[in-house]
Amino acid sequence: MRNCFLFILFLLLFTACGKKDRYVIHGNLRCVSAKEVYMLEMNQLGEMVTIDSTTIHNGDFKFRGHVEYPTMRFIRVGSGRPFDVFVENEEINIRGSVLYPDEITVSGSNSQAELNFLMSEYKNISNKRSSILVKLSNAKKQRDPQLVKTLTKHYETLPDSLLSITERFVASNPTSIGAAYFVCSLSESFSMAKLESIIKRFDPSIANSQYVKYLNDELALTKKFAVGSEAPDFNLTTIEGDSITLEKYKGKYLYIDFGASWCKETAERNEVLLDLYHRYHPMGLEILSVSLDSDEDEWHDFACREPELPWEQASDLLYWASPITKQYRINQIPYGVLVSPEGEVLLIDDKKINLGNHLRKKFGR
Repeated sequence: MRNCFLFILFLLLFTACGKKDRYVIHGNLRCVSAKEVYMLEMNQLGEMVTIDSTTIHNGDFKFRGHVEYPTMRFIRVGSGRPFDVFVENEEINIRGSVLYPDEITVSGSNSQAELNFLMSEYKNISNKRSSILVKLSNAKKQRDPQLVKTLTKHYETLPDSLLSITERFVASNPTSIGAAYFVCSLSESFSMAKLESIIKRFDPSIANSQYVKYLNDELALTKKFAVGSEAPDFNLTTIEGDSITLEKYKGKYLYIDFGASWCKETAERNEVLLDLYHRYHPMGLEILSVSLDSDEDEWHDFACREPELPWEQASDLLYWASPITKQYRINQIPYGVLVSPEGEVLLIDDKKINLGNHLRKKFGR
């Protein structure tokens, strides 16, 4: 009798552990004509790639699998618009109509619920910002400087309000991978320095999850690459097919301009850079254009357009997967970095071309 009891206990424990080690996603959707459902994830280039598929009958479908940590996935019914599902090793239910993907509900995933809460806070603050902008526009039309000042001050505090809400949530939920995913999305709007206090609140037990790991890696790289730090070396191929490294420019001021053939602003910046180059090249300024292209022909066509650039143009044709994007902390282009003759980062030009002002102060003209 005792042996039978121990066997049943073992069986129950084994079954319980098995459930926690697998996910089952059960979908029940309305207005479905498709016969296939696809599970997708986003790769390093930001592209959706299919990782699983299953059939759908009368709106019902199931996915089964395992994830080491909760992970954002995307479900696409037929050729419809994908909707996001935070997958974790639980029983997850998806309900709604494919005609209204924004209204599809996901239950059973704590990570999804945590993300949804933070997203609702984000939307509330976005709505407040939009409302204040309308009021601000009216206040300017009415020529009410005091109201303009008050509204502007309120508008400028809202981003910090979002950071405060997120920090409090993470402090109370330090193992929330849904929150980690949300903070990753904030990195497009806030610097890592702004997000540092939030990132440090995540529990070490989830340090190896892809989102916390990304945040910690980005934070470490940001601290490593800053004004005053040593510029990272690189090895790229020039338009003529030669290898080029940072060492070639030792003893010169080097402005590295990051762009691409598909970026309209890159061509516009080249005209400004040409003027600066002719003015300051005799004083020791060099420029290197680094293209984040992936198609060699498109890059060559762009590089050969007028006006002809008198400086080197280089690329490794790896698009956003290029190692230099991480080394130089590139999140958007156009983007530029000024390096001293000794190899020190003097200027990180991530918005407008501030190079002219910097060079005028440096060379006195």
